[in-house]
Amino acid sequence: MDPEDLVEELIEEGTSEGADSTKYASLTELINDYLNRPAFSFTVETPGRTAKMRGEIDKLWTIDEIMNNEDFSGFISQETRAQYADVIDSQGEDTNTKLSNLFVAVYDDISSGSKQVRIDKGGSFTQPELPVVITYSKKKTDEAGVSYKDHADTLKELDLSTVLLGEAVLDVSETAQDVTQMQGAIRTSHPTWGYKTTKQGTITNSAGEEVPAPFWKGNEYSMFTDMDPSDRFILQQQMVRAGMEAPPVAEYGQWTDREANFMSAVFIKAADDPNFSWEKDLNAGLPAYTTALDTLMQDVGQTEDFIKLLNEANYLQAEPNVTPAQIQQLIDQAAAELGINISAQNYVDYGNLAISAFGQAATLEKTYKDSLINDKDLILGSTFKDVRGVREGEFPRYLKGSTLPLVLPSYEYLQGQKGELPTVKSALEIITEELAKRPEVIGQQASIQDLQDIQYSTNIFEASMGAIELGDD
Repeated sequence: MDPEDLVEELIEEGTSEGADSTKYASLTELINDYLNRPAFSFTVETPGRTAKMRGEIDKLWTIDEIMNNEDFSGFISQETRAQYADVIDSQGEDTNTKLSNLFVAVYDDISSGSKQVRIDKGGSFTQPELPVVITYSKKKTDEAGVSYKDHADTLKELDLSTVLLGEAVLDVSETAQDVTQMQGAIRTSHPTWGYKTTKQGTITNSAGEEVPAPFWKGNEYSMFTDMDPSDRFILQQQMVRAGMEAPPVAEYGQWTDREANFMSAVFIKAADDPNFSWEKDLNAGLPAYTTALDTLMQDVGQTEDFIKLLNEANYLQAEPNVTPAQIQQLIDQAAAELGINISAQNYVDYGNLAISAFGQAATLEKTYKDSLINDKDLILGSTFKDVRGVREGEFPRYLKGSTLPLVLPSYEYLQGQKGELPTVKSALEIITEELAKRPEVIGQQASIQDLQDIQYSTNIFEASMGAIELGDD
């Protein structure tokens, strides 16, 4: 089932109270919806060299528009801005209460302060620019069809249980897809990597201070272009362990779009880490992505081990989707191989054997393919070592920045690590072997053999009698 369908199903089974909450699959959706609801009336007169050239916007503005437009900064206090940041960054069971309080705080700020702000846009002495004039209308705000107070009251009564349930299910389903998603480029609207960064390129550190964000757009290339190829290769190995698609041998030590796109995802994980790993790395004199990359390597390794365990325990053994016609055809082919007759009841009795045979054949094929040497095995098996230690079948490759050559392992070594290639069998071979063990098949084959022996003896007898000439009396 698609994750979104599962969420929708779970939500429908949830409580009917707070019905407005059922349309949100996550707290982020809820927050974005309310922060973008028109609520506060402002008239904005835009610059122009003459009064006739000035423009005017008269409308209800959203909290997001007010908070992200520097021209409105004179209306909002630092305390309310902190509330806004907290709503976005610290989502939880009290998100609806925080949002409700934010609507009230914004209203109190703009209603209790100056009703008009003028922003000087500069210009020259001879050609001065007229200022932007922003005027707040408390009357229009209070008389709005759906006012800020309506939003605040609705939020207070909102039941978040279904939203939190849906979000939890999405988190679980997306975990398995996380590494796959990171293979492609990830983009955000900010000039820096990370969803917790601001449009001004800052981020809140562990002390609650606004500081420059650790990763800027373009760092996924610029931070690595001056590295020696040998150092880039070691980083490539780490990234492959963390889930990146392995590069071919010709690209060892090179930094391509594949590496840059993957590293951008690592940057995001580091910047958004609630434990501020990027800050701890910088304080320790390490690249700000170090801990995030290490964590990914561990998580991917543990995930792969867990999936392997489930496979070995047959938990992930999905039944193949085969049709009745395919089942009948396979049983007929096996019967022909064994020289037996099949009854209508046999098709029923042997149906599960046929399905199992298809599944086992697919598993053997996958196991065989997994046992073949691939780019990931090759890069993770390569190491820098003294050329005098190179053994037969190994290949040294020199990368700038290292006094030792990078030695690619031999095919024999890698295959030894993976073990012998498994035998691949077709579904027909598997079901034929299984049917040959069944008592009724063995009995039928014996009966057929006895009949054939009798037929053979009869043929010999008839041939012998035909060769004897009987005389007349």
